[in-house]
Amino acid sequence: MAKSRKTIRTFLPTYQTDRRQWRRDILDIVLSAALSAGVQYDRDNHLEVVILLYLKKGKRLLIHDVDNRLKDILDALQGKLRGLKTFAKTPLIGNDNQIYRVLIEKQQPPKRYPFAGGRLLIRPYQRHHWPLQPTKGNKFVKLRKPLA
Repeated sequence: MAKSRKTIRTFLPTYQTDRRQWRRDILDIVLSAALSAGVQYDRDNHLEVVILLYLKKGKRLLIHDVDNRLKDILDALQGKLRGLKTFAKTPLIGNDNQIYRVLIEKQQPPKRYPFAGGRLLIRPYQRHHWPLQPTKGNKFVKLRKPLA
């Protein structure tokens, strides 16, 4: 696997009900951030994506499921703008199967970013210890039988 130490940090555009346009806006912003940071990912790079979605208090915050917004964002990163047949000429990643870890949270926008749609961070994946993952010291432990 080719190693990339580069990270992309950018704002997300405000969510739009026209999901195709929102995906296009996401891709444009992320490609611009990648270009200015000198970042390019290959198909064999394993990535981690961290998303903080800003949604207005009330109905918008309540009705949006993070899994649906995550799908829109991941589709945008791979250039899927509408369905399986409409692809952008320049995606950031070749396939979302390169993404090994995703963290996503929705919350109200902070006062200093009233119109922003959120924050996005894309970086090379590093294995993490998880609360449900058995460890011994600092090493991962392979399970021999299922936990009860």
